[in-house]
Amino acid sequence: MPSLGQKLRQEREKRGLTIEQLSAQTRINVQYFQYIEADDTASLPGGFFYRSFVRQYARLMDLPESDYQGELDRSLAEDASQSVGRTTALPEKTIDVPPIPTGRFDTALEMRRWAWRLGILALVMALCSGVYTFWDRWRIQHEEDRIAAAKAEQAAPKPAEKQPAPTQPAPTVPAPQPQAPAEQPPAPIQASIIPAAPEVPASGAVRLIIRANEMTWVAVWQGDKQLFADVIRAGETRGFGSPNQLRIRLGNAGGVQLEWNGQAVDPVGPKGQVRTVEFRTDGYSVIQPPPAPASKPDGQV
Repeated sequence: MPSLGQKLRQEREKRGLTIEQLSAQTRINVQYFQYIEADDTASLPGGFFYRSFVRQYARLMDLPESDYQGELDRSLAEDASQSVGRTTALPEKTIDVPPIPTGRFDTALEMRRWAWRLGILALVMALCSGVYTFWDRWRIQHEEDRIAAAKAEQAAPKPAEKQPAPTQPAPTVPAPQPQAPAEQPPAPIQASIIPAAPEVPASGAVRLIIRANEMTWVAVWQGDKQLFADVIRAGETRGFGSPNQLRIRLGNAGGVQLEWNGQAVDPVGPKGQVRTVEFRTDGYSVIQPPPAPASKPDGQV
């Protein structure tokens, strides 16, 4: 039957451990492990240390106390009987030595740590995503408000103080003599608005070129289909074509120059006024706005 020291050595060799590795884990001198495996209790400091070293050794090997307690007590008893007359005797009192750390991995504790880390990471990502979403919505809303304000400013009629502008040429219209000069001033303007090649080409039986001298809101329809609706800034040119008919609506009639099938079109209205013009293969017509209702004298219904 193997002794306690032989049994411990066999368990150590099964696990492929060296005495040096045991010493590094327990902080016990290498020689003491060698004395234990050789059952040389006399070379150990005393019975107390022998019992403590053996228990630590056995716990590292995962041996239950029942496997070595009897052999440990027997070895201590023999050593005590042999030490009669010596100045130092093995202690009779049993001292329980607490187990040393085995360095095992605590799975539950590590899982809780990782859960905390993942939770904090998810919270930070959600916070960053919320901040970015708020900023992106604010930027888009700000841009839409700016564009809507620009379109509304161009599409809305000018204030009342600019409406009397169409009445200024009224004194020259009734006079028979100014009729001929009235047709002559547009001539140089017409020559200046017909370029050699338009910036935006148009094709079809009805071809229309729109050049903006001022910022103007423009909408173009081909029958019931809307082809264009946006603001044209000064210096920009747009071209449209249709096989039969085009209808346009200008928010600033005097702020654009029109060219129909290669011919310059006389101004369809003064600046700041809304006009609708219909272009066909045989001609074009300006759809005048309905007249304002006449005010009735006081007392009439």
